[in-house]
Amino acid sequence: MGRPVLFRAGARRDAHRALGVAAAPAPRVGIDPLLTAEEVAGLLQVSTAWVYAQTRAKRIPHVPLGRYVRYRRTAVIEWIADARAAIEQRSSSSDRGGLGDGG
Repeated sequence: MGRPVLFRAGARRDAHRALGVAAAPAPRVGIDPLLTAEEVAGLLQVSTAWVYAQTRAKRIPHVPLGRYVRYRRTAVIEWIADARAAIEQRSSSSDRGGLGDGG
């Protein structure tokens, strides 16, 4: 007699299929994932309407794919960092001036 099979190849996929859940693809190393507007909204903690408005105004980096639009995760994160740095720079330069015109 052979050993009992505790884990059969494809068992996880079969379990997901039985539940009606699509198995998530394994992330590829070195590939920047594309996000949907809903995923970007979750990342930024804003509404999807805001993400779409920023996309239409070409303020947020995006990748047009025909009638669809996707967002590169690293580009969105860099965009956030750049926007934050600009806001902090404006804030610190206005702090130096003090109130009024200094007179």
